[in-house]
Amino acid sequence: MLGHGEPIRVKQGERVLFHVLNGSATEIRSLALPGHTFHVLALDGNSVPHPARVPVLWLGTAERISAMVEMNHPGIWIMGDLDNDDRRHGMGIVVEYAGRSGKPEWVAPAPYRWNYMQFAKPGVALAADETFEMTFAKDNAAEEGFNLWTINSVSYPMTGEMTPAAFRLQQGRRYRIHMHNASDDLHPIHLHRHSFELTSLGGKPTSGVIKDVVMLAGYQEAEIDFVADNPGLTLFHCHQQLHMDYGFMTLFDYK
Repeated sequence: MLGHGEPIRVKQGERVLFHVLNGSATEIRSLALPGHTFHVLALDGNSVPHPARVPVLWLGTAERISAMVEMNHPGIWIMGDLDNDDRRHGMGIVVEYAGRSGKPEWVAPAPYRWNYMQFAKPGVALAADETFEMTFAKDNAAEEGFNLWTINSVSYPMTGEMTPAAFRLQQGRRYRIHMHNASDDLHPIHLHRHSFELTSLGGKPTSGVIKDVVMLAGYQEAEIDFVADNPGLTLFHCHQQLHMDYGFMTLFDYK
């Protein structure tokens, strides 16, 4: 928690590799280090085809980023969340250069828009064998005052009993999920037991970015491709815990 514990101690000229995990069940997290940039090398443990330098990291629930930082701006800095209230209540850590003393400083970065496509390679991804259309929607306050979530108008029943798979796959085939977010919420979408390739975002084709969680903004659409190479029941869901608890899940199955 910011203000407690030991700082990250660095020396000028060092390159430090940070592996960052958003371990929250509900929150989208940001991270900035004043006067420095993050050289993003991998997303969700997969090397990106086009490593890029960015001033801020954004991570949906359960996302991971591996990024190198060149320590070229001596001082004592707060590496923390952009949200002032969250940061002041502990969401950060001190980065301390050798030979420096004083109070840790925070300087807010310029506005920046996170975009997975900056890490992608040019061109269109491989064609899929089959495409599933999925629309994500919410029914406001429909479940004892809580929003009820649906995939293609179906809410996953939270009864504790096994629910039949909604999607049947064939091993070895390449599947595309065309996702339409019909809500104003941002959803960190996660596929269990597989990695997927982001193949379009906001109607623009892309390729080469391999993940297992992807943030889908309000009223946005995106496509992800995966190969059915790990037979069995596979859960597909929003990683925001409250959305998942109120129906935002479905099952794939194949043998």
